[in-house]
Amino acid sequence: MTVMSVSDVYSQANTPKTQDNGVLGKDDFLTLLVAQLQHQDPLSPAESTEFTAQLAQFSSLEQLQNIDATLNGFEVYQSTLNNIQSTGFIGKTVTATGSMFGVNGGNPDPIRFDLSNDADSVYIQIYDNYGGFVADIQAGGRQVGEQQVAWDGRDSNGTAVADGTYSFTVMAMNTDGSIVSSTSYTNGVVTGIDYKTGATKLLINDCEVPISSVIRIEETGNGVNS
Repeated sequence: MTVMSVSDVYSQANTPKTQDNGVLGKDDFLTLLVAQLQHQDPLSPAESTEFTAQLAQFSSLEQLQNIDATLNGFEVYQSTLNNIQSTGFIGKTVTATGSMFGVNGGNPDPIRFDLSNDADSVYIQIYDNYGGFVADIQAGGRQVGEQQVAWDGRDSNGTAVADGTYSFTVMAMNTDGSIVSSTSYTNGVVTGIDYKTGATKLLINDCEVPISSVIRIEETGNGVNS
């Protein structure tokens, strides 16, 4: 992992950017103002108050551009600090919203979700990394709260699935047919951090989990209660 120094951050923030020729900048504004002074009618010069207003606009434009440059530098600096701090997640057990889970060495991770109310029947469908149907589980009745369901790692034909990343959906309902809402969770130990897309993502069970979706951080060994 490459860590930028503070000087590198400000150097990057102050690197000249390609200007869009279709947008007037402060230099263009000043050029127009000087041209107006040079070519005004000497018999009917512009009012001093008009020039004062234009100079005030120019000053405001320059101040806004300076503020924008400062904010850009702060944004880069803050992003770098966030990336550095995110390394503290490595080795921790994290729970995040999401429906991804892994199968490693033939052993599937537990399927975790939360029910908003008691449900008389819960059905879980499992899909591979390409969205293809793999298997379903009838989890029976479940009480409100966090749930953990084990999968034997076999598809609908009874064949053991390959290691990799899988996803699941949950359908919970009562005997009267009313739907019980659920929230799916991804849980596991953080093994790395990914920055390549510009958004910080945690590597959990070979899955990329956005850091913004994390809802719980624990010392390794503590999981979600069933």
